[in-house]
Amino acid sequence: MTPSLWLCATLAFAPPNFTVTPVDERPAREPSASLDAEIDELTTLVNDEPRERGHRFALVRALIDAGELDEALAAAKAWREVDAYNLVVVRLIGDIQSELGQTRQALRTYSAVTELLSEDPEAQRALATVLKAQGDLDTAYARLEVAVELRPEDQRLLFELADIELRQGDYQRAVERFELIAADEDADQQLRHPAKQRLGQIYARFRRDAPTDAQRQEWSAKIDALELEGGSENDIKVYLTWDTDRTDVDLWVTNPRGEKVFYSHRKGAFGGTLFGDVTTGYGPESFTANHAKAGSYAIEVNYYGSGGAMKEARGEVMVVVNEGRDDERQQTFSYVLPKPGDTVRVAEIEVK
Repeated sequence: MTPSLWLCATLAFAPPNFTVTPVDERPAREPSASLDAEIDELTTLVNDEPRERGHRFALVRALIDAGELDEALAAAKAWREVDAYNLVVVRLIGDIQSELGQTRQALRTYSAVTELLSEDPEAQRALATVLKAQGDLDTAYARLEVAVELRPEDQRLLFELADIELRQGDYQRAVERFELIAADEDADQQLRHPAKQRLGQIYARFRRDAPTDAQRQEWSAKIDALELEGGSENDIKVYLTWDTDRTDVDLWVTNPRGEKVFYSHRKGAFGGTLFGDVTTGYGPESFTANHAKAGSYAIEVNYYGSGGAMKEARGEVMVVVNEGRDDERQQTFSYVLPKPGDTVRVAEIEVK
């Protein structure tokens, strides 16, 4: 083979190289004269109807968008004085305090959620989501355990516990939970499928670490038995989750061709496929590209709609590259979407 032909053959079969870059955590909105006018109008509405949550929420968000964080914090605290048990305003105060660098105050504020609503599993879950995003996995796990005690039949809570166990390296306990969900034929398929996907990742890890060919074959058989849509070895896999019920959040992935793969166009020309379209809260949804093409993949989250009042959508996107291989890498990106219609690009994957 001539040198030039050898080089072409090498490039043709070389594994792809990935660069995963964070982009934004929340939608950007630039200060403007129209935004100033909106703030003035909302201030008037709040003064006229001080107990109307929609006006209060919109005013705090507009002040944040305008970069007026001190004013936003004051407006949020004024809201809380008349609506102390509202989960949304308490989290908003914590978010603003975090933005201002008031870390200790923010943590106390977030913790107040569970003090005010100690018997509410959603409050426990909400605090766990915030703590997980901050990297405090142990405390997040403890909050989820309380939520499970309050609502033991909720398999989504069990899934989230297993997810933290997986991040903490407690693979055996995570496997036990994921296997229970995957084996439950009465469970929601939209939860069973991602549980099987996670099991595929863990089994592949066990297979890589197995000391003998016989043991590796056993793990391969367990992976095959999962019958995973999209398989367990992929160039790219993306997971989307969020922390509120009765909300519809969508995963959008735009491939190097400029083609958007999402709920109404689930299979792209390059083979990337979306699995799951959860419209009632929490997720997860996932995207798989078995053989990624060279170029840029844009990972976006869209807040399609909410069945309840005053609900933000916040959660995580996990990006996995070289799934199931020795050089598998995972990165997690948090996002906050204040209102239906919002979209944020959380990450980009460059494939070379």
